[in-house]
Amino acid sequence: MTGVETLVSRPGGARGCDSAGQEPFSPEAFAAIRSHPEFRAAVVGLAAGNLANYRDLTPNQRWLTSDLGRAALTGAAMVLDALFGGFPPALLIQSALTNRTCSEGRARHYLRCAADNGYLDTLTDGRLRVSARMLDVMRRSATILLRTVAGLDVGLTPAVARLEDPAFQRRFAMQVGLNIAARPDLFNGPDMPIVLFMGRDGGMRILEQLLTAPCDAGGDLLAGVRISQSALARGAFVSRSQVGRLLADGKDLGLIRNVARGLEAASLLSDDIARHYALIFEMARVSARAALAES
Repeated sequence: MTGVETLVSRPGGARGCDSAGQEPFSPEAFAAIRSHPEFRAAVVGLAAGNLANYRDLTPNQRWLTSDLGRAALTGAAMVLDALFGGFPPALLIQSALTNRTCSEGRARHYLRCAADNGYLDTLTDGRLRVSARMLDVMRRSATILLRTVAGLDVGLTPAVARLEDPAFQRRFAMQVGLNIAARPDLFNGPDMPIVLFMGRDGGMRILEQLLTAPCDAGGDLLAGVRISQSALARGAFVSRSQVGRLLADGKDLGLIRNVARGLEAASLLSDDIARHYALIFEMARVSARAALAES
């Protein structure tokens, strides 16, 4: 993908430093985010916003991101559309195979269903474009994210309103894609504790529900979480069996334990959750600033 390689050599986030003089994606930048007095509130706020947004979507709209494979394919479609102004179906399939997202058959099935449901438009030359319908669904989640990050960096406040402009939304998606491609070292390996949640369908909604449940004030994330498995399943839009399997696996791995006041994450897991959200916030911050600079 020569076009991608050319663009990745100059990702938006790689130019210069932020307003505090910190290099984007540097240890200092991540440390600043995690030490921000509103970091914990931002994590909980993003989790709550994502859950509320998922609840408000129609079943058809939830289809785009309801499991790991479709969420990854939808994200890839957004990035390819923003990079190239349309893409051949084979390019998304190639991306899925390269990134081990899913099989070729599942990628082809996604393309057919997305087109049939109006999320992808077919151009006269056979290339695909993300439709206004998909942009609307993805804009909602991007708005929640940027509104949250603007609480940590007020300079991003204009970006929230700009997401109403499809051209700006595509620029933001392009910058996210470029920064991810430029810094693959930042992302989760198979042995990272948060894969307990990220590695299974519905896992991140379970994590978001845990983050928003009553818990001990202050301290680590997921300290003394007080919630029943049935309430956790309802709030996370998954079955009780999914919740039970995840919690059992977490306990077997020593990442989750029962305590007198509820459920608690081991420090290793709590720290990795904080690392994950700091990465999300920094990715959004750097990408949004670059998209604003190009406006």
